[in-house]
Amino acid sequence: MQKSQTSDVIPAVKNDVTIVIVRSSYYEDLVQSLEDSAHGALKKAGIKKIESVTVPGSFEIPLACKKVIEDKKVDGIIALGVIVQGETHHAEEVARGCTDGLMQVQLETGVPIAHGVLYVDSIEQGEERRGRGAEAAITLIKIMNV
Repeated sequence: MQKSQTSDVIPAVKNDVTIVIVRSSYYEDLVQSLEDSAHGALKKAGIKKIESVTVPGSFEIPLACKKVIEDKKVDGIIALGVIVQGETHHAEEVARGCTDGLMQVQLETGVPIAHGVLYVDSIEQGEERRGRGAEAAITLIKIMNV
């Protein structure tokens, strides 16, 4: 079994960092659990400036990340959403578009984005991964410290 990053010690950060969580409203309960988990880890790290932006679905997350970076001083972003595989390839296309878009925004802007968008086979798999928001937060803190 792979070691969870949430068992790691949360790294220290500067006091004045601003983190924005860009989240999908699709699968609201699951995404809210991811956001709560991320908030908990960020607060443990001493981060006080945490904002949230909500978009309709995971496909819209990369554009919202880019707009946030263009519109305000932000030190890092956590992208959170849930994509559930159905009977068609649509979910796979949304997941790939979201992932590629997040990478493109990071490379274009130099602002780190932690990828916390889950791509799962079922709602049950998503529920099993509710704590992944904290893992995304820890990953973001680590890359901000590089």
